[in-house]
Amino acid sequence: MVTKEIHTPNILIVTVDPGICNIIEVLLNNLNYKIQLTNSGTEAIEQLREKNYDLILLDVNLTDMNVLQVLSFAKDQTPNSLIIILTGDSSFDKTIECLNQGAYDYIQKPFEKEEIHRRVENALAQKDMEKELKKMKERLEASEKRYHNMIQESQDIIYTLDYEGKFTFINDSSKDILGYDYHQLLGKHYSTIIYPDDLEKAKHAFHERRTINRKAQRNMLRIMTYGDDDSSIKLKQLITIEFKAKGVYDRSVDRKEKLFLGTYGVARNISGHIQIQKALRLQKAYYRQLFNNLQEAIVILDNADRIIDASQSFVNLFKYSLRELKGCNITDLIVPDGLVNEAKSLSRSSHSMKIVRKETSRKSKDGSQFNVLIFNHPITFENKQIGVYGIYKNLTPLRSFENRLGNTMEKLRKATGGIIHAMVSTVEVRDPYTAGHQQRVADLARAIAKEMGVPKCEIDSVSMAGTLHDLGKVNIPAEILSKPGCLADIEFNLIKMHPEIGYHILKEIDLPWPIAEIVYQHHERIDGSGYPKGLKGNKILLAGKILTVADVVEAIASHRPYRPALGIDKALNEISRYRGVYYDPKAVDACIKLFVEKRFTFANDINKDKSSLLNLQDSFWEPRKASIAEAALPKSNKNKNIIYNMQ
Repeated sequence: MVTKEIHTPNILIVTVDPGICNIIEVLLNNLNYKIQLTNSGTEAIEQLREKNYDLILLDVNLTDMNVLQVLSFAKDQTPNSLIIILTGDSSFDKTIECLNQGAYDYIQKPFEKEEIHRRVENALAQKDMEKELKKMKERLEASEKRYHNMIQESQDIIYTLDYEGKFTFINDSSKDILGYDYHQLLGKHYSTIIYPDDLEKAKHAFHERRTINRKAQRNMLRIMTYGDDDSSIKLKQLITIEFKAKGVYDRSVDRKEKLFLGTYGVARNISGHIQIQKALRLQKAYYRQLFNNLQEAIVILDNADRIIDASQSFVNLFKYSLRELKGCNITDLIVPDGLVNEAKSLSRSSHSMKIVRKETSRKSKDGSQFNVLIFNHPITFENKQIGVYGIYKNLTPLRSFENRLGNTMEKLRKATGGIIHAMVSTVEVRDPYTAGHQQRVADLARAIAKEMGVPKCEIDSVSMAGTLHDLGKVNIPAEILSKPGCLADIEFNLIKMHPEIGYHILKEIDLPWPIAEIVYQHHERIDGSGYPKGLKGNKILLAGKILTVADVVEAIASHRPYRPALGIDKALNEISRYRGVYYDPKAVDACIKLFVEKRFTFANDINKDKSSLLNLQDSFWEPRKASIAEAALPKSNKNKNIIYNMQ
């Protein structure tokens, strides 16, 4: 606890009468005052220069200088000091002059001790009171300044109206919000700035304060703001304010009824807030419509799996109303009894900041179950998960569609197969000696591709290309195709055109694989010696390389108009010999492995001597395992290879 320091008053006594001086000194010392004595005006002035005194007892009859001089100096030097004049009957006029110049009081000689005591006590009490009043005034001024600054710097409009509704005060925010300086509104009626359509509302609020001393209430009005170029009323824009107003009344006790003096209030520009609220409502409407118009059923859950909201599709799917869904645990409503544990596991994963996908079964309100695909996504706020939104897709229509699509695809596959068969038959009718050749090539090419580990889609492309690879022969004269002897150069050149003819027939057909390009390449060789483009290495598609090997093997092993079947041994010898030269090594290895190890046979066996095929592993495969990667270039009779592949 802080103890207030007790101040001991300092008193200066200035008198030329030693007797009076001694009396006063003794009296005041007994009262614990600090006394300083002096008997001249000059000495008094010196004392005043050195020290401030609370009280000065000043003799009116100084001998060395006029008392008014000392009084004037004291008032200038120590303006807070109180001065009591010691006077006699003969000097009363001078005493009055001293009082007029600022002396606090006077004591007339001769005087009683009690009078001295009383006058000094009164003077010092007055001194203390003046000090307190000064402090109170300073505090009041500081408080007033502080509140004035708060009012002027407020972002809200703070105002007062008189009993007629005219502005008596308005703070500086009026300039920023209304476009008026405060002095432009002082004395003007509040209706000057109220939007005409809101005047009745404003009048009601004002008159309610006039008649009833009610608590401040919130009201909203539209206000017209103006430019400050002149005082003419020109509408600039409308703003909406929210204001609270309260009546001011004369509360004199002698009045039977309170006298209305005016109102005071605070107004805030809420136009921006209203616009934000409108934008939020609009955005909410957008999202609500989007939410409800989505085909997928969407549900929003809190961290306890209670339903916060659900889309219309979710309502329709599970046959609960939104009111029935909200606040309920989703497991209790839509999870079949046998899948509760699965649902709990799904919930744990969904509430661990993970996106969860699950195909499962759920039930509707009527108990019917159906398959659904669930996507659960975490909802986060400030890096914390606050819930989950789930997307439910009913798989029943999808499964039905898949079945219909499968049936359609099967029909399309059969139709496509029929078309391809018709195209193949067209070629084989014109070239009966090669009947079945394309299908057997397709079967072998498919088997080679599968053995090589080629993706299924490419296997299918190789198979289809094999079925159609000689389609271009439809444009070759039948006499040349079935000619039993050697072909003339011009005839052979016509034969060599069939890959390009097949390409042009197929290129306009929209197929999922590059069938036309594969057909175009099935007579190319990896060393560039093939036709029609002379492509090399990687310029040839893998499917084209596989089809080349299958075509050569089938052609050599099959009967031709110009020669009998040469058998599988001869065919495998051919591709082995030119492995890495004409033919892709991996395709060759896969083909040989099919015949030697896996006992591949054509559907319509072209080699009736089964015993030679069964003995291939001993007679063909084993001696060549070490040297299969070192296939030599043909040394002679290159036309022999041409005859093998002339089909």
